[in-house]
Amino acid sequence: KHVIKHMCAAIAALGVPQELKTDNGPAYVSQRFARYCALWGIRRTTGIPHSPMRQAIVERAHST
Repeated sequence: KHVIKHMCAAIAALGVPQELKTDNGPAYVSQRFARYCALWGIRRTTGIPHSPMRQAIVERAHST
């Protein structure tokens, strides 16, 4: 629920993204979030499970 709430705020401020890249956290792989993204026409891409290198690349890109 919280991810969708924050996505609504982001969409209101920034517009609808074409693609969303996330990790494999429970909030991002849920059916509810999948339906939400489908409703808005957002392509979802998740990281490879248990791939620390891929996660490091994503975090470096986001400066986290």
